[in-house]
Amino acid sequence: MQTPEAKLLENAFNEFSKASDSIISHYGVLESQIRELKRELEEKNRALERASEYLYTILDSLPVGVVVIDGKSVIFANKNAEDLIPEGIIGNLSSTAERSGEVKCGLGRYRWKTQALANGFEGRHVIAIEDVTEIERMKEHMERDERLMAMGEMAARISHEIKNPLGSMELFLSMLMAGKMRVRDRKHLEYILFGVKTIDRIINNILSYTRPRELSLREGELRSVVGDTLEFMSVSTSVRNIDLEFLPASPGRALVDPDMLKLVVMNLVSNAMEAVGPGGRIKVDIRENERYGVLVVSDNGPGMTEELRRNIFNPFFTTKDKGVGLGLFIVYNIVKAHDGFIEVESEEGSGSSFLIYIPKERLTVI
Repeated sequence: MQTPEAKLLENAFNEFSKASDSIISHYGVLESQIRELKRELEEKNRALERASEYLYTILDSLPVGVVVIDGKSVIFANKNAEDLIPEGIIGNLSSTAERSGEVKCGLGRYRWKTQALANGFEGRHVIAIEDVTEIERMKEHMERDERLMAMGEMAARISHEIKNPLGSMELFLSMLMAGKMRVRDRKHLEYILFGVKTIDRIINNILSYTRPRELSLREGELRSVVGDTLEFMSVSTSVRNIDLEFLPASPGRALVDPDMLKLVVMNLVSNAMEAVGPGGRIKVDIRENERYGVLVVSDNGPGMTEELRRNIFNPFFTTKDKGVGLGLFIVYNIVKAHDGFIEVESEEGSGSSFLIYIPKERLTVI
Protein backbone atom coordinates (compact mmCIF):
# COMPACT_ATOMS: atom_id res chain seq x y z
CA MET A 1 0.00 0.00 0.00
CA GLN A 2 1.42 3.36 -1.14
CA THR A 3 2.03 6.11 1.28
CA PRO A 4 0.35 9.45 0.57
CA GLU A 5 3.72 10.96 -0.35
CA ALA A 6 4.40 8.21 -2.88
CA LYS A 7 0.92 8.59 -4.31
CA LEU A 8 1.43 12.34 -4.65
CA LEU A 9 4.80 11.83 -6.30
CA GLU A 10 3.33 9.31 -8.74
CA ASN A 11 0.53 11.72 -9.66
CA ALA A 12 3.02 14.53 -10.14
CA PHE A 13 5.17 12.31 -12.33
CA ASN A 14 2.12 11.35 -14.43
CA GLU A 15 1.17 15.02 -14.85
CA PHE A 16 4.73 15.83 -15.82
CA SER A 17 4.71 13.03 -18.41
CA LYS A 18 1.43 14.34 -19.86
CA ALA A 19 2.80 17.88 -19.95
CA SER A 20 6.00 16.65 -21.60
CA ASP A 21 4.01 14.72 -24.21
CA SER A 22 1.89 17.83 -24.83
CA ILE A 23 4.97 20.02 -25.15
CA ILE A 24 6.57 17.56 -27.55
CA SER A 25 3.36 17.39 -29.56
CA HIS A 26 3.01 21.18 -29.66
CA TYR A 27 6.70 21.57 -30.47
CA GLY A 28 6.24 19.29 -33.47
CA VAL A 29 3.27 21.37 -34.63
CA LEU A 30 5.20 24.58 -34.00
CA GLU A 31 8.23 23.25 -35.84
CA SER A 32 6.01 22.32 -38.77
CA GLN A 33 4.47 25.81 -38.71
CA ILE A 34 7.92 27.39 -38.55
CA ARG A 35 9.04 25.34 -41.55
CA GLU A 36 5.90 26.44 -43.44
CA LEU A 37 6.45 30.08 -42.49
CA LYS A 38 10.08 29.82 -43.53
CA ARG A 39 9.08 28.32 -46.86
CA GLU A 40 6.50 31.06 -47.38
CA LEU A 41 9.08 33.71 -46.42
CA GLU A 42 11.57 32.29 -48.92
CA GLU A 43 8.87 32.35 -51.62
CA LYS A 44 8.00 35.93 -50.70
CA ASN A 45 11.69 36.90 -50.83
CA ARG A 46 12.04 35.25 -54.24
CA ALA A 47 8.89 37.05 -55.39
CA LEU A 48 10.28 40.34 -54.08
CA GLU A 49 13.58 39.69 -55.86
CA ARG A 50 11.73 38.93 -59.11
CA ALA A 51 9.61 42.05 -58.65
CA SER A 52 12.74 44.07 -57.94
CA GLU A 53 14.49 42.67 -61.03
CA TYR A 54 11.36 43.35 -63.07
CA LEU A 55 11.20 46.92 -61.78
CA TYR A 56 14.89 47.56 -62.51
CA THR A 57 14.50 46.00 -65.98
CA ILE A 58 11.58 48.34 -66.69
CA LEU A 59 13.53 51.35 -65.40
CA ASP A 60 16.59 50.42 -67.49
CA SER A 61 14.39 49.94 -70.56
CA LEU A 62 12.76 53.35 -70.32
CA PRO A 63 13.82 55.80 -73.08
CA VAL A 64 14.47 58.43 -70.38
CA GLY A 65 16.97 58.78 -67.59
CA VAL A 66 15.56 58.27 -64.09
CA VAL A 67 17.57 59.51 -61.12
CA VAL A 68 16.75 59.58 -57.40
CA ILE A 69 18.65 62.14 -55.33
CA ASP A 70 18.92 62.78 -51.62
CA GLY A 71 20.01 66.40 -51.35
CA LYS A 72 22.82 66.51 -53.92
CA SER A 73 23.75 62.83 -53.67
CA VAL A 74 22.59 60.40 -56.35
CA ILE A 75 21.27 57.25 -54.70
CA PHE A 76 19.85 55.62 -57.83
CA ALA A 77 20.26 56.04 -61.60
CA ASN A 78 18.90 53.80 -64.34
CA LYS A 79 20.98 52.70 -67.33
CA ASN A 80 19.90 55.56 -69.61
CA ALA A 81 20.82 58.08 -66.95
CA GLU A 82 24.30 56.56 -66.67
CA ASP A 83 24.84 56.19 -70.44
CA LEU A 84 23.21 59.30 -71.90
CA ILE A 85 23.19 62.11 -69.36
CA PRO A 86 26.41 64.15 -69.15
CA GLU A 87 27.98 64.74 -65.78
CA GLY A 88 27.09 68.00 -64.08
CA ILE A 89 23.43 68.16 -65.13
CA ILE A 90 22.10 66.40 -62.02
CA GLY A 91 24.01 68.68 -59.68
CA ASN A 92 22.59 71.75 -61.40
CA LEU A 93 19.03 70.42 -61.29
CA SER A 94 19.17 69.41 -57.62
CA SER A 95 19.74 73.04 -56.59
CA THR A 96 16.92 74.59 -58.63
CA ALA A 97 13.44 75.35 -57.37
CA GLU A 98 11.90 74.70 -60.79
CA ARG A 99 9.80 71.56 -61.33
CA SER A 100 10.56 71.16 -65.05
CA GLY A 101 12.50 72.72 -67.90
CA GLU A 102 15.15 72.25 -70.57
CA VAL A 103 18.91 72.41 -70.28
CA LYS A 104 21.71 72.51 -72.86
CA CYS A 105 24.98 70.70 -72.27
CA GLY A 106 27.53 70.96 -75.05
CA LEU A 107 25.71 70.08 -78.27
CA GLY A 108 23.05 68.07 -76.42
CA ARG A 109 19.65 69.26 -75.25
CA TYR A 110 17.74 67.68 -72.40
CA ARG A 111 14.19 68.04 -71.08
CA TRP A 112 13.68 67.29 -67.38
CA LYS A 113 11.00 67.04 -64.70
CA THR A 114 11.36 66.47 -60.96
CA GLN A 115 8.97 65.26 -58.25
CA ALA A 116 9.41 65.02 -54.46
CA LEU A 117 8.92 61.58 -52.89
CA ALA A 118 6.61 60.93 -49.90
CA ASN A 119 5.48 58.00 -47.69
CA GLY A 120 8.63 57.81 -45.63
CA PHE A 121 11.00 59.00 -48.35
CA GLU A 122 10.75 62.72 -47.61
CA GLY A 123 13.80 64.73 -48.65
CA ARG A 124 14.35 62.65 -51.77
CA HIS A 125 13.45 63.64 -55.32
CA VAL A 126 13.05 61.65 -58.52
CA ILE A 127 14.23 63.37 -61.71
CA ALA A 128 13.24 62.17 -65.19
CA ILE A 129 15.51 63.44 -67.99
CA GLU A 130 14.91 62.96 -71.72
CA ASP A 131 17.52 63.49 -74.42
CA VAL A 132 15.70 65.64 -77.00
CA THR A 133 18.76 66.52 -79.09
CA GLU A 134 17.55 64.68 -82.20
CA ILE A 135 13.97 65.93 -81.77
CA GLU A 136 15.21 69.53 -81.53
CA ARG A 137 17.42 69.02 -84.59
CA MET A 138 14.49 67.70 -86.61
CA LYS A 139 12.35 70.59 -85.41
CA GLU A 140 15.10 73.02 -86.36
CA HIS A 141 15.41 71.45 -89.82
CA MET A 142 11.66 71.75 -90.39
CA GLU A 143 11.55 75.35 -89.20
CA ARG A 144 14.55 76.20 -91.37
CA ASP A 145 12.96 74.56 -94.43
CA GLU A 146 9.72 76.48 -93.92
CA ARG A 147 11.56 79.76 -93.32
CA LEU A 148 13.83 79.36 -96.34
CA MET A 149 10.94 78.31 -98.55
CA ALA A 150 9.02 81.44 -97.58
CA MET A 151 12.06 83.66 -98.05
CA GLY A 152 12.86 82.03 -101.38
CA GLU A 153 9.32 82.58 -102.65
CA MET A 154 9.44 86.18 -101.49
CA ALA A 155 12.79 86.78 -103.20
CA ALA A 156 11.51 85.18 -106.41
CA ARG A 157 8.36 87.34 -106.46
CA ILE A 158 10.29 90.54 -105.77
CA SER A 159 12.81 89.61 -108.43
CA HIS A 160 10.08 89.04 -111.01
CA GLU A 161 8.47 92.38 -110.15
CA ILE A 162 11.80 94.17 -110.61
CA LYS A 163 12.72 92.21 -113.73
CA ASN A 164 9.65 93.33 -115.74
CA PRO A 165 10.33 97.10 -115.65
CA LEU A 166 14.03 96.43 -116.12
CA GLY A 167 13.29 94.69 -119.42
CA SER A 168 11.28 97.69 -120.59
CA MET A 169 14.05 100.09 -119.53
CA GLU A 170 16.64 98.09 -121.43
CA LEU A 171 14.43 98.03 -124.54
CA PHE A 172 13.84 101.79 -124.52
CA LEU A 173 17.51 102.50 -123.87
CA SER A 174 18.49 100.34 -126.83
CA MET A 175 15.97 102.22 -129.02
CA LEU A 176 17.39 105.57 -127.89
CA MET A 177 20.94 104.45 -128.60
CA ALA A 178 19.93 103.35 -132.11
CA GLY A 179 19.17 106.96 -133.02
CA LYS A 180 21.55 109.84 -133.64
CA MET A 181 22.87 111.65 -130.57
CA ARG A 182 25.91 113.38 -129.20
CA VAL A 183 28.84 111.25 -128.10
CA ARG A 184 28.46 112.50 -124.53
CA ASP A 185 24.77 111.58 -124.40
CA ARG A 186 25.51 108.13 -125.85
CA LYS A 187 28.14 107.61 -123.18
CA HIS A 188 25.61 108.42 -120.45
CA LEU A 189 23.12 106.01 -121.98
CA GLU A 190 25.78 103.30 -122.08
CA TYR A 191 26.37 103.80 -118.35
CA ILE A 192 22.67 103.50 -117.67
CA LEU A 193 22.37 100.40 -119.86
CA PHE A 194 25.34 98.81 -118.11
CA GLY A 195 23.68 99.42 -114.73
CA VAL A 196 20.40 97.94 -115.97
CA LYS A 197 22.15 94.82 -117.27
CA THR A 198 24.06 94.47 -113.99
CA ILE A 199 20.83 94.60 -112.00
CA ASP A 200 19.25 92.11 -114.41
CA ARG A 201 22.19 89.73 -113.93
CA ILE A 202 21.87 89.97 -110.14
CA ILE A 203 18.13 89.27 -110.42
CA ASN A 204 18.79 86.24 -112.62
CA ASN A 205 21.28 84.94 -110.06
CA ILE A 206 18.74 85.36 -107.26
CA LEU A 207 16.11 83.50 -109.30
CA SER A 208 18.53 80.68 -110.04
CA TYR A 209 19.38 80.35 -106.33
CA THR A 210 15.73 80.23 -105.23
CA ARG A 211 14.49 77.76 -107.86
CA PRO A 212 14.82 74.00 -107.24
CA ARG A 213 18.03 72.84 -108.85
CA GLU A 214 18.06 70.24 -111.59
CA LEU A 215 20.77 67.70 -110.81
CA SER A 216 22.71 65.31 -112.97
CA LEU A 217 23.11 62.46 -110.51
CA ARG A 218 25.37 59.48 -110.71
CA GLU A 219 26.85 57.05 -108.24
CA GLY A 220 30.33 57.98 -107.14
CA GLU A 221 32.68 58.59 -104.25
CA LEU A 222 32.60 61.82 -102.30
CA ARG A 223 36.31 61.30 -101.66
CA SER A 224 37.17 61.72 -105.32
CA VAL A 225 35.07 64.83 -105.97
CA VAL A 226 36.10 66.51 -102.72
CA GLY A 227 39.76 65.65 -103.27
CA ASP A 228 39.80 67.30 -106.71
CA THR A 229 38.16 70.43 -105.34
CA LEU A 230 40.52 70.71 -102.37
CA GLU A 231 43.52 70.28 -104.66
CA PHE A 232 42.25 73.25 -106.67
CA MET A 233 41.77 75.32 -103.48
CA SER A 234 45.08 74.33 -101.88
CA VAL A 235 46.82 77.25 -103.62
CA SER A 236 44.57 79.75 -101.82
CA THR A 237 45.07 78.06 -98.44
CA SER A 238 48.85 77.92 -98.90
CA VAL A 239 49.05 81.61 -99.75
CA ARG A 240 47.14 82.42 -96.56
CA ASN A 241 49.27 80.01 -94.49
CA ILE A 242 46.20 77.91 -93.63
CA ASP A 243 46.66 74.21 -92.89
CA LEU A 244 44.19 72.24 -95.05
CA GLU A 245 43.94 68.59 -93.97
CA PHE A 246 42.12 65.91 -95.96
CA LEU A 247 42.33 62.39 -94.54
CA PRO A 248 39.02 60.71 -95.47
CA ALA A 249 37.94 57.89 -93.17
CA SER A 250 35.97 56.19 -95.98
CA PRO A 251 35.19 56.62 -99.71
CA GLY A 252 31.71 57.95 -98.99
CA ARG A 253 29.74 56.38 -101.82
CA ALA A 254 26.56 58.27 -102.69
CA LEU A 255 24.43 59.56 -105.57
CA VAL A 256 25.77 63.02 -106.38
CA ASP A 257 25.99 65.73 -108.97
CA PRO A 258 29.79 66.26 -109.03
CA ASP A 259 29.64 69.86 -110.28
CA MET A 260 27.12 70.89 -107.63
CA LEU A 261 29.07 69.07 -104.90
CA LYS A 262 32.23 70.95 -105.91
CA LEU A 263 30.31 74.19 -105.43
CA VAL A 264 29.30 73.02 -101.94
CA VAL A 265 32.91 72.23 -101.01
CA MET A 266 34.22 75.52 -102.40
CA ASN A 267 31.68 77.56 -100.43
CA LEU A 268 32.27 75.69 -97.17
CA VAL A 269 36.08 75.84 -97.41
CA SER A 270 36.00 79.51 -98.46
CA ASN A 271 33.89 80.33 -95.40
CA ALA A 272 36.23 78.32 -93.19
CA MET A 273 39.22 80.24 -94.61
CA GLU A 274 37.52 83.52 -93.70
CA ALA A 275 36.79 82.20 -90.20
CA VAL A 276 40.24 80.88 -89.27
CA GLY A 277 42.45 83.51 -90.91
CA PRO A 278 46.23 83.13 -91.46
CA GLY A 279 47.75 80.29 -89.45
CA GLY A 280 44.39 78.56 -89.01
CA ARG A 281 43.47 74.93 -89.61
CA ILE A 282 40.73 73.37 -91.74
CA LYS A 283 40.00 69.65 -91.65
CA VAL A 284 37.89 67.88 -94.26
CA ASP A 285 36.71 64.34 -93.67
CA ILE A 286 34.53 61.79 -95.48
CA ARG A 287 32.42 59.29 -93.56
CA GLU A 288 29.50 57.04 -94.39
CA ASN A 289 26.83 54.91 -92.80
CA GLU A 290 24.12 52.63 -94.17
CA ARG A 291 22.07 55.48 -95.67
CA TYR A 292 24.39 58.44 -96.21
CA GLY A 293 27.75 59.56 -97.43
CA VAL A 294 28.86 62.32 -95.07
CA LEU A 295 31.09 65.29 -95.87
CA VAL A 296 32.52 67.03 -92.79
CA VAL A 297 34.26 70.42 -92.94
CA SER A 298 35.68 71.58 -89.60
CA ASP A 299 37.72 74.61 -88.62
CA ASN A 300 39.40 75.99 -85.49
CA GLY A 301 37.92 79.45 -85.93
CA PRO A 302 36.04 81.50 -83.34
CA GLY A 303 32.85 79.46 -83.58
CA MET A 304 29.32 80.83 -83.63
CA THR A 305 26.65 81.97 -81.22
CA GLU A 306 23.38 80.03 -81.14
CA GLU A 307 21.58 82.88 -82.90
CA LEU A 308 24.17 83.05 -85.67
CA ARG A 309 24.10 79.26 -86.12
CA ARG A 310 20.33 79.35 -86.61
CA ASN A 311 20.47 82.08 -89.26
CA ILE A 312 23.52 81.29 -91.37
CA PHE A 313 21.51 79.60 -94.15
CA ASN A 314 19.11 82.52 -94.61
CA PRO A 315 19.51 84.28 -97.97
CA PHE A 316 21.34 87.63 -97.74
CA PHE A 317 22.38 86.94 -94.14
CA THR A 318 26.10 87.65 -93.74
CA THR A 319 28.63 88.75 -91.14
CA LYS A 320 31.14 89.88 -93.79
CA ASP A 321 31.56 93.52 -94.76
CA LYS A 322 31.53 92.74 -98.49
CA GLY A 323 29.47 89.54 -98.48
CA VAL A 324 26.03 89.18 -100.06
CA GLY A 325 24.90 86.25 -97.90
CA LEU A 326 24.13 83.73 -100.64
CA GLY A 327 27.00 81.23 -100.27
CA LEU A 328 25.51 79.01 -97.55
CA PHE A 329 22.03 79.50 -99.00
CA ILE A 330 23.35 77.99 -102.25
CA VAL A 331 24.94 75.14 -100.28
CA TYR A 332 21.65 74.47 -98.49
CA ASN A 333 19.66 74.39 -101.74
CA ILE A 334 22.12 72.03 -103.42
CA VAL A 335 22.11 69.62 -100.47
CA LYS A 336 18.33 69.82 -100.26
CA ALA A 337 18.08 69.01 -103.98
CA HIS A 338 20.10 65.85 -103.24
CA ASP A 339 17.45 64.93 -100.61
CA GLY A 340 20.18 65.42 -98.03
CA PHE A 341 20.49 67.64 -94.98
CA ILE A 342 23.04 69.76 -93.12
CA GLU A 343 23.98 69.80 -89.46
CA VAL A 344 26.09 72.54 -87.91
CA GLU A 345 28.02 71.97 -84.70
CA SER A 346 29.54 75.12 -83.26
CA GLU A 347 30.18 76.92 -79.99
CA GLU A 348 31.84 80.24 -79.35
CA GLY A 349 35.57 79.73 -79.00
CA SER A 350 35.47 76.09 -80.14
CA GLY A 351 35.39 76.28 -83.94
CA SER A 352 32.68 75.00 -86.27
CA SER A 353 31.83 71.79 -88.11
CA PHE A 354 29.49 71.45 -91.10
CA LEU A 355 28.19 67.92 -91.71
CA ILE A 356 26.64 67.33 -95.15
CA TYR A 357 24.56 64.14 -95.47
CA ILE A 358 24.08 62.89 -99.05
CA PRO A 359 21.78 59.83 -99.49
CA LYS A 360 23.05 56.71 -101.16
CA GLU A 361 19.60 56.18 -102.64
CA ARG A 362 17.20 58.76 -104.00
CA LEU A 363 14.20 59.41 -101.81
CA THR A 364 12.31 61.53 -104.35
CA VAL A 365 12.63 62.34 -108.03
CA ILE A 366 13.35 65.89 -109.11
